[in-house]
Amino acid sequence: MRNPWFKSGLAALGLWGCVATALAVTPRKIDQIYLVVDQDAMTKGEMDEEIAGFFMAQGMKPPSPGSADYEKVKEQVRDAFVREVLLAEAADRENVEVPDSELQQAIDSQFDAMKKRYPSQDDFEAALKQEGITSDDLKQMLHDQLQRRLKANRMLQFKQHQAPGASFVSDEEVQAYYRKHPHDFDQIRFSLILFRIPPKSKPAYAKEVERQGRDLLDQLRKGADFAAFAKKYSEDPVTAEKGGRMEPVYRADLTPKMADGLFALSAGSYGMVRSEDGVYLVHVESKKIATLDSVSAAIKDHLRRKKQAGAFDEWMAQLRKNATVLEDGKVVAYQPPPEKKDEDSGPAGGRTAGSKDNSGNAPVTSDGAAASLASSGTTGTGNEIYPTLPPPGLLVLDLGLEGFTFGNKDLSDFYGPGTDVTQGFPFGFGFDGALDLAVDPTLEVGLTLKGMNRIAQTVNFSPVSGSYTESWSAAAAGPGLEGKILIPLDESTNFNLTAGGGYYFLLGGGVTVTGSGITENANFTGSNFGGEAAGSVEFFLDGNMDSALDLTVGYRLLQFNPVTTNLTVNNGGPYVTFPSPLTNQDGSKGMIDFSGARVGFSLRFYLDKNN
Repeated sequence: MRNPWFKSGLAALGLWGCVATALAVTPRKIDQIYLVVDQDAMTKGEMDEEIAGFFMAQGMKPPSPGSADYEKVKEQVRDAFVREVLLAEAADRENVEVPDSELQQAIDSQFDAMKKRYPSQDDFEAALKQEGITSDDLKQMLHDQLQRRLKANRMLQFKQHQAPGASFVSDEEVQAYYRKHPHDFDQIRFSLILFRIPPKSKPAYAKEVERQGRDLLDQLRKGADFAAFAKKYSEDPVTAEKGGRMEPVYRADLTPKMADGLFALSAGSYGMVRSEDGVYLVHVESKKIATLDSVSAAIKDHLRRKKQAGAFDEWMAQLRKNATVLEDGKVVAYQPPPEKKDEDSGPAGGRTAGSKDNSGNAPVTSDGAAASLASSGTTGTGNEIYPTLPPPGLLVLDLGLEGFTFGNKDLSDFYGPGTDVTQGFPFGFGFDGALDLAVDPTLEVGLTLKGMNRIAQTVNFSPVSGSYTESWSAAAAGPGLEGKILIPLDESTNFNLTAGGGYYFLLGGGVTVTGSGITENANFTGSNFGGEAAGSVEFFLDGNMDSALDLTVGYRLLQFNPVTTNLTVNNGGPYVTFPSPLTNQDGSKGMIDFSGARVGFSLRFYLDKNN
C-alpha cells in the first residue's frame, strides 16, 4: 500500500496481483486477453483485478474506467507487468532459478488467502465449481503467476547488485551532495492516524473531516491511547495494525507538504497535518538534524544505489526496446525513458513506495514481495516497440510494379552451330497484389496474385538457307502464397524479408518466324509451379503508419517446360528447312523461362491500423 505522503509514483504495482488476489479475487473463467508481452499475457479480468486491488488497498473505491485516476493506475499496472515479464525472461536466459520450496510456500500462502474469503470449505469449492475450475486448476494458475514473479524478483536483485561501475562512491561525491542537500537526510520518527479526503470532495466534506480530526487530536493531547485510536479510526490499514507506528524516515522521503508539517512539530508533540490525500493526526517521537558525519554513510549508500539504478535502467530499456508488447490488440510503441532533470535528487527521487528506498530506509508496504519489483523499471510510460509493426489480426494490402530479367536458354538452344544470332536484351514488366494477415507484429502471411510480361525479343539469324527474323513474346500470371518477416530499423522504416510461391499459367506466349517468303506462327501454352524470395526496405509515408512505400530486390524461379504449341506455317516461296521453335537442337521440347532477378516498388496499406 502506498502512503501518499511518500514521494514517488503510484503503488508497488509490479506484483499487485498477489495483493489483489488476497483482497478481492474470486476464481474466474478464462477471459479475453488484454495485454501480451512476448510469450506471456494478462487477461482483461486480471487487469481489472490489479487496478481494483490498488484502490481497495488504500481504502478507496475504484473510479470509473476511463477516468484520469483509473487510466493512470492502469498504465502503471501495464508497465509493471511488462517489467515483470522481461525480468523473468532474463532470469531464464541467465539460469536464475527459484527454489521449489520457496515457490510452493508462495502458492500455499496465496491459496490459503483465497480460501479465507469464504465462510467454509464447501463455499470455496462451490465458488470454484461455479467458475468451472478445480483446486488443482487454481493452484496451477498461481504456480505460473508466482513463478514468473519470483523469478523477476530474483533477477531484479541480481542485476541491481551486479550493475557495472555502480559500487564506488568517493568522499568528494558525498561532500558535494551534502552541500547541495543539507536537510535531505534530516530524520523523523512518528505515528499517524489517517482520515482520507477523496479527490474532488466538496469543501463541506473536507471541513467536516478536519473537525472530527481536531476532536480526536484534543483527546490525544489529553492522554488518550494513540495506538488504540489508530487501530480504531485510521484509514491506512497497514500502519493501523501497528498502532500507527512508523519506522524512521528521511525528510526527502516525504512530499514537501508532509515534510513541512511534520518537521514544524517538536519532538514529543501531537499535531494535525493536511496532505494530498487527507488529514493526518501525528505524534512526533523524535527528530534528528543531519550532519555530514552522521549521514555520510546514508548519502554514500544513496549515491551508490543511484548509480546502480542508472545502469539497471539502461539494461531494462534495452530489454524493453526489443520486446513485443500488445495492449488490447494494438502494438505499444517504443518510447525511450525520459531523462532525469535533477542529477542530485534526494533519496526518494525515482523510488516507488513499498520498495526499499534509495536511502536504505524501508517504508510501509502491504506486500513484501511486491516491494522489490516495484522499484525495478524506468519511469515514464515505457511503451517500447516500433509503431511500424502491425498488431496481430491486421490486414495489409500490397500493390506493386516490377521489372525483371530472364534467361536466354529458351532461345539459345533453338539455333544450330554456325548460325549468326543477334537477339535483344531479355527484360520484362510485371504487377503483383497481396493481401497479408499479421500473425504477430513481425510475421505476415498472405494470398498473392502476380502477372508478368516479357518484352518481345527479336532474333535475327542467318542459316545457310537464308535470313530469318523471329519475334518471341510471353506472359504469365497466377495465384500464390507468401510469408513476410518484418524487421524494424527505426521509428519509420522496416526491412522486410519475403518468400513465396504459386502456380502460374503461360498466357499469350508465342513466336513468329518470317523470312524467305515464309511465315510461321507458334502459340505456346503451359503451367507450372514457381517461387521467389526478396528483401525490401519499407518507408512509411504518414505519421499514423498507415501506408508505406516498399523498394524491393529479389529473385524468381519460374520455367515452363515442356510447352504445347499450335503451329501454323505459310510457305510463300520454296520450302526452306530451319530449326523449329518447338524443338531444341538436341530434340528436347522448348522452354519458356521467367527465372531471373527482379526489382520493384509497391505501396502497402495497413488497413484499420489505428482503429
